[in-house]
Amino acid sequence: MALSRGLKHANRYRKIVATLTRHGFGYIIQEVGLFHVLSLPKRLAADSNKKETRSVGTRIRHVVEELGPTFIKLGQMISTRKDIFPPSIIQELEKLQDDVPPFPFEKAKKMIEEDMDTSIDEVFSEISEKPLAAASIGQVHWARLKTGEEVAVKISRPHIKEIVEKDIEILRDLARLLHQRFTWAQFYRLQDVIEEFVTAIRDEVDYFVEARNTDKVRKNMEKFERVVIPEIYEEFSTKRILTMSFFKGNKISELSESRSEVKKNALARSLADAFLHQVLIDGLFHSDPHPGNIIFLDEDRAAMLDFGQVGRLNKAMRYQFVSYVIAMTRKKPEEVAETIYDMAEIPEDINHDQFVDDVEYLLQKYYDRPFNQVRFGEAINDIFSMSHRYQIQIYKEYTLLAKAIITLESLLERLDPELSIVEVAEPYGKMLARDRLNPFAWLTKVGREGKRQQDILTDIPKELRDALRQIHKGVGIDVKIPTLNIFLNKMDKIVNRISFSITLLAFSIIMVGLIIGSTFGDQNSILVQLPVIEISFIVSFFMFLLLIYSILKSGRF
Repeated sequence: MALSRGLKHANRYRKIVATLTRHGFGYIIQEVGLFHVLSLPKRLAADSNKKETRSVGTRIRHVVEELGPTFIKLGQMISTRKDIFPPSIIQELEKLQDDVPPFPFEKAKKMIEEDMDTSIDEVFSEISEKPLAAASIGQVHWARLKTGEEVAVKISRPHIKEIVEKDIEILRDLARLLHQRFTWAQFYRLQDVIEEFVTAIRDEVDYFVEARNTDKVRKNMEKFERVVIPEIYEEFSTKRILTMSFFKGNKISELSESRSEVKKNALARSLADAFLHQVLIDGLFHSDPHPGNIIFLDEDRAAMLDFGQVGRLNKAMRYQFVSYVIAMTRKKPEEVAETIYDMAEIPEDINHDQFVDDVEYLLQKYYDRPFNQVRFGEAINDIFSMSHRYQIQIYKEYTLLAKAIITLESLLERLDPELSIVEVAEPYGKMLARDRLNPFAWLTKVGREGKRQQDILTDIPKELRDALRQIHKGVGIDVKIPTLNIFLNKMDKIVNRISFSITLLAFSIIMVGLIIGSTFGDQNSILVQLPVIEISFIVSFFMFLLLIYSILKSGRF
């Protein structure tokens, strides 16, 4: 057993092990051998055999609460992975509150002066000593700049980066040990979850990352008058200090009952519209739009806050997500399964037919009602959770999006219970579909696909020669084709795209040739006297449409 930097962090290890043991997880510590390595008291080993009556989820929540900021953030991230972890654990971890006592203002003042290299009075004309809010990573103070603007100043907790880095090393060690000893750690992909968490927590403790995210989203959201994003004051921001415009407003729980339903409905639609624009057009979206991160400024406007963690979807992912949504709304299990294969890592031994049957079983709960009356985020997550049972590893970008949609839907429901995210998303889906049907975009995509396949195609003759050589030698070859259907479907898509591109190119060449011929050719020619261009265009265009229809109807483009 190897513990990286084990001796260096021995005291922290002991704290973690003691906490786990006290809450009924001592048997795990014994199994991986940490009692012996850390020379822990025999009393702890005895405690590990005590029976626990509390649920596993409750005990995990108490553990992360006691172990501090890094573990609280880990618990909050796990609570978003409904596609992997069981509901009993998710429900407990959703209760975690990132609300801790503030640290003294003197420490905050010292950090500001160290980072700004000047007196705090030279930076702000006023600053409140009592924070507006305090969390495990930092706290926020109201202040006024020398130029008169009101700002919110977010300040990191002292030494939080060092604390987080130490815990990251330990978490990686523990995840590796558990993965080696327990099948449940492999099933829940514990090491992958920890690595995903490491990226997220490191971004969150670096306020430069949040500043860049906020600026980017603010520029993307300029056309949305009802949704406001804070402005970052870069000259007063560092890795540990973030200064942004201050918004005074109300949380959704504080909204006046007198606010008209019309205005609430309009604001709900604006929030949904802005979020979907972030997802499907910009590819950069707020990953945690919970009520604490959205405040209502007046009758018509809301502000989105806290872009320390964002989700990202590249163009291919946005197309794929739209395809997945379309397949779900059509309630076509085969199409849903095919889109899932493009959104995840698929095990080689997957039972495709059984997977499609299970997808259809899940979709049956939506058959009797229009999809715009369904909680869309939960419908997405249902499929993702079921996929995990087949060891299908949905890419984290999609699971983050599913969680964000669920969170946003819960908030929007309190503003307008009748609003459907599917309806708001429809124009964006059509826009992406039109873009995808653009012939030039298709040609570009086919070209990229051709480059990707080039190496594979050039290796095929060599692989065949090697296989034939082995057969000639009389050596047995074990041939496995567990994902033949997936492979053939992908080949169909590639062939259809190439066919379409060749037909489009031929159509263009013929038309250009006829136009040149009719313009510069012999004017007494029968080709010029007859409506050859018109006839050729009609015939070619009809064949062109027929090919497109057959390809699209196959569902394999």
